[in-house]
Amino acid sequence: MENIVVTIARQIGSGGYDLARSIAERFNFKLIDRELVTRAAEILKTDTAYLEKKEEKVTSLIESILGVFSIGTPEVGSLSNNTYPDYTEIFEAQTTVLKSFAQQHNIVALGRGSFFIFKDHPKHLSVFLKANLDYRVKNVSKEFNISQSKAIDLVKETEEERIKYIKKLTGLNRYDLRNYDIVIDLSCADFELAKNFILDVINFKFFQNDMSK
Repeated sequence: MENIVVTIARQIGSGGYDLARSIAERFNFKLIDRELVTRAAEILKTDTAYLEKKEEKVTSLIESILGVFSIGTPEVGSLSNNTYPDYTEIFEAQTTVLKSFAQQHNIVALGRGSFFIFKDHPKHLSVFLKANLDYRVKNVSKEFNISQSKAIDLVKETEEERIKYIKKLTGLNRYDLRNYDIVIDLSCADFELAKNFILDVINFKFFQNDMSK
């Protein structure tokens, strides 16, 4: 029997991680986020700091704001650039890890093209979270403890990088809403309302509306 896979694509600052955690806690699913980087690094025989640097959401602007994950730091080590895997190799390794997790658990996967990886999976629900710029800037400013102006730049550059990442590795436009089963704008729906709606959909789709499960 196939395990359940819920994938969440999101605009930065729209609450994707909070939703993923709520789904995992409610249904006892395995939340796949940072562990994916560790497992992929093991496959690629590289370090997690390099993969985090190459994550879909990481841009040069984030690095300059946070001051982390620069080549040559102790976290990255002394490997030459020639030994590092490229974006395609990283995506393939993450795909392998995600599918391995899905064979063993019901999972909720956050970003990293997971909506595409599981598009033909028989028990897959894909969710896309969006919000207006003001909503996202406010959340990003609070999360990273940065100014509103830096948050605006961070939001815009991160979205540009995610668009390029998905297009390069899947050939798809991440803003084509046909990629997703559910699309919610968090700037016009209370988070709790949106969260409860999605929990209800998951319950109805996979558990036949039996709230005891």
